[in-house]
Amino acid sequence: MRSDSDSAIGGVGSYASSTYTIGSSLADEVVEENGRTYHVYKDGKYMLPNDEVELNRLDMQHKMWSITLDGKLHLAPIDPNPQNVLDVATGTGIWAVEFANIYPSARVIGTDLSLIQSEYIPANLQFEIDDAEDEWIFPQKFDYIHGRTLATCFKDPSSIIGKAFEALAPGGYFELQDMCLQTSDDGSMNGTALLEWQTHVKEAATKTGVEWTNVPNYKRWMIEKGFEEVTEVKFRWPSNQWSSIRKERLLGAWTQAQMNNGMLESVSTRLFMMKLGWSKEKLDEFLARVNRDTKNPNIKAYSPITVVYGRKPRGA
Repeated sequence: MRSDSDSAIGGVGSYASSTYTIGSSLADEVVEENGRTYHVYKDGKYMLPNDEVELNRLDMQHKMWSITLDGKLHLAPIDPNPQNVLDVATGTGIWAVEFANIYPSARVIGTDLSLIQSEYIPANLQFEIDDAEDEWIFPQKFDYIHGRTLATCFKDPSSIIGKAFEALAPGGYFELQDMCLQTSDDGSMNGTALLEWQTHVKEAATKTGVEWTNVPNYKRWMIEKGFEEVTEVKFRWPSNQWSSIRKERLLGAWTQAQMNNGMLESVSTRLFMMKLGWSKEKLDEFLARVNRDTKNPNIKAYSPITVVYGRKPRGA
């Protein structure tokens, strides 16, 4: 497990009364269930694990984002010398680390429910344990706010967009990079265990109060909250290498690498057992069938990928 109490990131000041700062006693605590570990701060708010297996998978996912965006960390046309940057739900912190290295002018803050980030970070980066659905009380305005794969995180994602708008400096950008559950354009998912899995995921997620289907609303919500020049860009992550497009075939290979690194188990274990009442035996048997479907090139499934960004008006 990555060290999470090193002095290099200790002693970070809190910006909200609900924030646990890095270096707190919370750093060494986890909830253990079914051989996986989960965040202890606001236990149950986020249903995916935070153990080493999941951290490795998330780093694989970061590689997929890099391939998708042609090596870029963002699509928003931000200032080449940003001063204050926030990464919401930073996860492993890999995006924040790379951003801080590329933009030495920036003071970067990464927030998350779990203290799972690397102990070796640039001097212009700091991490905090925080819940983005709590009140945002930062002493500065941000030039750029970033959020990646947040569809599984929040009960009211539109409120996060509103908080980001208020926390930005005039002219600052907010960017969301996210994914939807898998679909297909040719009906090849019909009657498969993979489609059944999507149905169960939606049902279980609804029971948590966090709908996992909100990504198509991001652009509309950003416009409604006051952002201007809102731009939406779409991509696809195939379930395997069925695509004839070279870049998508590569992404499909990385999707399979995630599957081989426990993606289905990470998403499903707590969600299905806690919210649907499944036994571990039932879950394991079902996921074995789903996994076979993900490898079947005749099932042309893919995850819709969306990047949306907008600018806070300069006069706001």
